[in-house]
Amino acid sequence: MYLRPAFIETDPDRIAALIAANPFGVLVTHGPGGMDASHIPFVVEREGESLVLGAHLAAANAQCAALDGGTALAIFSGPHAYISPGWYRTQPAVPTWDYVAVHVHGRLEAVDDAAGTAAILRALGVDDPERFDLDALEEKYRAAMFKGIRAFRLRAERIEAQWKMSQNRSAADRQGVIAALRAQGNQAVADLIEATLPPVS
Repeated sequence: MYLRPAFIETDPDRIAALIAANPFGVLVTHGPGGMDASHIPFVVEREGESLVLGAHLAAANAQCAALDGGTALAIFSGPHAYISPGWYRTQPAVPTWDYVAVHVHGRLEAVDDAAGTAAILRALGVDDPERFDLDALEEKYRAAMFKGIRAFRLRAERIEAQWKMSQNRSAADRQGVIAALRAQGNQAVADLIEATLPPVS
């Protein structure tokens, strides 16, 4: 990812929270056929100052070949919004897009045991509004389901995170953007930009 110094985020807690709030990411790997990608949900855990992601693929997915030590990139997107130049007090100006994005680079580790696979599946389903209970499934059905998937972990070796929230604009310009976004109902991006403002003395 092209990172501009004004927008770089390094706080692992904030990055983990972004992934937890936006868990549907993209897993990118490289194999004999070239680049491949799958859109899948992830769970995230802190490991010291780094992160570990957990997920699973269908066993028939060609990307499973990379699960035994292959390198991978997981991509997550957070709140984003088009920013009109008319919202700035400083003129002339041009349009841009404010956004949050996280790239997690690392090595894949297959999770081949039933207990490890179940732990990842339970974590993925923790917010199920119907309280899906993996352990309540009939044993034969559960075993067949486990056979049809490959669980894995991606241990982060490098994390790139960009919080592009108008930090390169003056406080007055950011106030104008915040007001316009709130008027449109985009509270998420407005809140993130507001967090970049200097404290009021």
